[in-house]
Amino acid sequence: MSKKMLLPVGIVVLIIGIVILLLNPDPATTNLEIARNATNAREAAKAISSNNQTYAWMYSIGMFCSGFGLSLTIGGILVKFLKKDQ
Repeated sequence: MSKKMLLPVGIVVLIIGIVILLLNPDPATTNLEIARNATNAREAAKAISSNNQTYAWMYSIGMFCSGFGLSLTIGGILVKFLKKDQ
C-alpha cells in the first residue's frame, strides 16, 4: 500500500467500523421477544443462540475495522509529519 493511501484508507475503514458498531442492534430485546413467543424451549434456545452469535460476529468485525482503521489513520498522519521533517 502506498504511503499516500494510508490516511484515506484508514479513515474509510474507521468509519465503516464505527457504522457497523452503531448499527449492530442490541440482542437483548430480540432475545426477549424470541423467548416470549417460543412454543418449544429447544427452538427458543437455538434461536437465541443464533441471535447472540450474529451479534458477536458483527461486534467483532466492527471492532476489527475500527482498530485497523485507527492504526492506518495514525500511521498515515505519522508518515505525513515525518515526511515534512526530512
